Amino acid sequence: MTLLKKLKISRRFALRGALGGIGVAMWLPVLDAMCNNNGTAFAAGDALPTSFGIWYWGNGVHPDVWTPTSTGQGDAWQLSKNLEDFADVKDAMTLVTGLDMLDAQFKGHGWGVVYVLAGGDGNLCTLTTDLASKLGSHQFETSQATQYVPTVDQTIADALHTNEPFKSFETGTMPYVMSTTGIGMGTVGPNIAHRGPNDFLPPNREPKAIFDALFGTALPSLPAGGGGTTGVPSDISSRMRRSVLDTVLQEANRLKMSLGAVDAKRVDAHMDGLRALEKRLPTANGDSGNGGADSGTTGCTIPEAPPLNLVDLTAKSHAINQLIVAALACNLTRVFTHQWSGPMTDNVYSMINLSGGHHAYTHGSDGAEPRNIEHYIMSQYADLAKLMKATPLGAGTVLDQTLIYGVSELAAPHDHVMTNYHVVLMGHGGGQLPGNRHIRIPGRKVTELVLTLQQVMGLNVSSWGSWDKTSKTVSEILA
Repeated sequence: MTLLKKLKISRRFALRGALGGIGVAMWLPVLDAMCNNNGTAFAAGDALPTSFGIWYWGNGVHPDVWTPTSTGQGDAWQLSKNLEDFADVKDAMTLVTGLDMLDAQFKGHGWGVVYVLAGGDGNLCTLTTDLASKLGSHQFETSQATQYVPTVDQTIADALHTNEPFKSFETGTMPYVMSTTGIGMGTVGPNIAHRGPNDFLPPNREPKAIFDALFGTALPSLPAGGGGTTGVPSDISSRMRRSVLDTVLQEANRLKMSLGAVDAKRVDAHMDGLRALEKRLPTANGDSGNGGADSGTTGCTIPEAPPLNLVDLTAKSHAINQLIVAALACNLTRVFTHQWSGPMTDNVYSMINLSGGHHAYTHGSDGAEPRNIEHYIMSQYADLAKLMKATPLGAGTVLDQTLIYGVSELAAPHDHVMTNYHVVLMGHGGGQLPGNRHIRIPGRKVTELVLTLQQVMGLNVSSWGSWDKTSKTVSEILA
């Protein structure tokens, strides 16, 4: 009964144990027992957490395989070829097309990434020509490039963060590979989240390290009275033939005796899912985590050349997606960013039988190759959304309580004309976005949409951006 009482009064609940004298905590997902009778809020009255994420990929989109043939809601529109993997979560998609940057003229990747993630560099600009006369010493597409104002994820994190262990959590997949043109991208190439100039939060691209950060020693302090540290590295589970999960198993079993059948199954599913991930993550000594032979590798690292094959890369992406969902479901953070690939990168996608670099393809024949790469990237974004939809949170799912800003830095990668951005929003944002909509609004600005997203997340903000500074919103995405 003590455990059940703690659940009723806590927005988070950690199972606790000990491993070799080290205190261990394992966060649980939101259970029915933590909520009111309708599952719409915590029992203590606090609203269920609404989370914000960014899913970013480099090198833009090709509208001919992205833009649906019609607009509207529900069956009035159908997914385009490059979005077909979202079929099972179309009900939670809000696709916004036709957006511009400034007066929709030619500009490069560096300016684009600063625009879509931070709304500019702090200098007020309304025309593309302003970017040549008003930016002073600020650099773009050089090794000195950076974000000169905070990115929107960090603005939202500052507003939302209360007692979650992580104010924001940053992940990525592909390593940053400089374009064959040799143009550097400074801190904006391999990083999304920036607090200010050259003050960035690098994404973690290793599933094992992400697992340890969320469920190991890197986890911040427990709430008052918790005692001990909050976990152990997953390596210890191999060396001692025990795992982080084993140490809390006894308390988990005691807790399940106090729960209803649905919650008990959720606890089992949560523990089983983490156990499966843990077994797949190789340890520092090469142990696969499940008693397998020494692999001779530290595991999970994507080499720059050659890239991993399709099965390996997809499996790695899926594991990272699972961990992102676990972080949100356990209320470890309310803000995440995921950088699939950086701006102007030349990652090689040999797993889909391509041997050239992504960026080079967009400026070469500009044929099927970059379009196929974009299709594959979207399949991985769709995988994250499907996992969120399959994960309960209160009376709904993680996807119901999440809003993801899916964006790239360019609208037209071949010509770099900053028009017709395609933004793939996923999630219902706590019920504020009905989803299943394609909204086409040519000539409107990306900054208008990002201002709207901040207001959806509860920020008291009436204007945003310095390039295309605006107080307009895109009300069309809202319920």
